[in-house]
Amino acid sequence: METVELLQTLCDAFGPSGFEEEVAETLQRLIAPYVDEMRVDALGNLIAIRRGTGDTTLMLDAHTDEIGFIISYIEENGFLRFTQTSGWDARIVPSHALTIRSDHGTFVKGYIGTPPPHILRPEDRDKPYKLEDLFVDIGVDSAEAVAALGVRVGSPAVIAYPFEQLNEQVVMARAIDDRAGCAVIVKTLEALAGQELEATVVACFSVQEEVGLRGATTAAYQIEPDIALVLETTVAADYPGIEPQRRPTRFGHGPAVVVMDNSMITRGATVRAITELADEHLVPWQYRIPYGGGTNAGAIHRSRGGVQTGVVSIPVRYFHSPYALMRLDDFENTVRLVTEFTRHCPGLARR
Repeated sequence: METVELLQTLCDAFGPSGFEEEVAETLQRLIAPYVDEMRVDALGNLIAIRRGTGDTTLMLDAHTDEIGFIISYIEENGFLRFTQTSGWDARIVPSHALTIRSDHGTFVKGYIGTPPPHILRPEDRDKPYKLEDLFVDIGVDSAEAVAALGVRVGSPAVIAYPFEQLNEQVVMARAIDDRAGCAVIVKTLEALAGQELEATVVACFSVQEEVGLRGATTAAYQIEPDIALVLETTVAADYPGIEPQRRPTRFGHGPAVVVMDNSMITRGATVRAITELADEHLVPWQYRIPYGGGTNAGAIHRSRGGVQTGVVSIPVRYFHSPYALMRLDDFENTVRLVTEFTRHCPGLARR
């Protein structure tokens, strides 16, 4: 599948934390020609195995969940209250379209309503909204009408915007974090199809990363990898108003190698192995300036007796918002780096 079509297919799939089934089903169809076996575990992680000739096990991980919402209360007049599953800045949530998945398996459109400035008190006009004060309007006038649509307390929802391509290099979507990482694994498996590999590659498309690295925690115990590489997206902040020292990564400078975040300090030997491999194969790369955040590596590297773990991230602008932007050359260079890492990882694991 062509890169843009792959990204669109994955980014438009519905999959907030805890409700990632559509993403997993899509991925199963995409990777079936390239793996020897697949399973979905008790939490919903999709684990796929491509067997190698040696005794090294490489875990490639990317999370399937996107930040989203859950309906928390239904007003008698049909308006819905909601809470976030994780990751949303309440300042940017108002006045956006929403997609709710119903119990019928259908999708219900709604709108996060806010009063216009005409009827606000002067002292309220400059105040940010609190999430608990917001509501969703789905165009009905009673709780009974809401129930008839299959919407209830606990129904999941996501911001409603579809994947778009801005130009030859830049795409945008609500769920680039971390469907782009999932797509990297798909393209890596595709690139290695038919080649003999020493390492057994276990692709883990994990659930519930956004709410505490939950899927990767249990998956790592099952997989027992010798070495792991987490594929993520990360903050690109090379735009007005952000000083250079506060820009974790930059657009167009290739995949970012994570040195440290709030979940893990990467071993120096692992960082060197990744960056030397990139230099050897002429893949542009950059360091991700340490600033916080976390990835599934935080759970994987502490699994059992410890796992040598690295993180390679794709720079993305406007992280955790209704639309995030990504350059296709950054994506393709990430695929190149991960493909070479997969070919060479048995030697890296012995460092």
